[in-house]
Amino acid sequence: AEIGGVMWDAGGRNITRDTVAPIPGAIPTVTWKPSAHTGQNVAQPMAAQATEQTDPVKTLASSSFGLEGRETAPRLYMILDPLCPYSTRAFTALQPYIERGDIQLGLVPIAINDYENAHASTPAAIAMLSAGRKGMGQMWHKIMAQGHAPGDIAQTDSSPALLQLNMAAAHSVGLKGTPTFVWADSKGMSHVEAGLPDDLARLVQELHT
Repeated sequence: AEIGGVMWDAGGRNITRDTVAPIPGAIPTVTWKPSAHTGQNVAQPMAAQATEQTDPVKTLASSSFGLEGRETAPRLYMILDPLCPYSTRAFTALQPYIERGDIQLGLVPIAINDYENAHASTPAAIAMLSAGRKGMGQMWHKIMAQGHAPGDIAQTDSSPALLQLNMAAAHSVGLKGTPTFVWADSKGMSHVEAGLPDDLARLVQELHT
């Protein structure tokens, strides 16, 4: 069974902290800066500053994700729970745009619905991560067809850690639920939107403009 918590080694080193430390904003930090007006030290919340300065597209580009669609198409990232019904509907709705070459969809698996499905989301997300970048989409189709992770999947040793990193990356971009979409427009500005946009054609046009 999966157990949430922090992992330490026998020497007392916080393994979990070392794993997520490279992700901007994942580790709450403060710094002391002298105030020019009062002569006193003022604590500045660096975690909040890091969140504001973090580029969501770059954050997800450093995550573990699968790819669906042409390499030359503009990329749209989707943070998903493989057993979230809204995620599966969004994946289905985006298929025509993927097949026409309008977008390349980056699939970022996480697991947040375990409390609703008897802890089935975590093994499903791990199954996707074990399938590799080019096999995640196909694996997700299998999971959707069966309603759970296939029982004959060989889990890679790194998949549980990759899932935790994806979870941290998702929260750092302001995840409020699945699916959450992240993309850059023609001006290079990053956008984060919870749920499938009402006007998919507008979104695709924004990616292409």
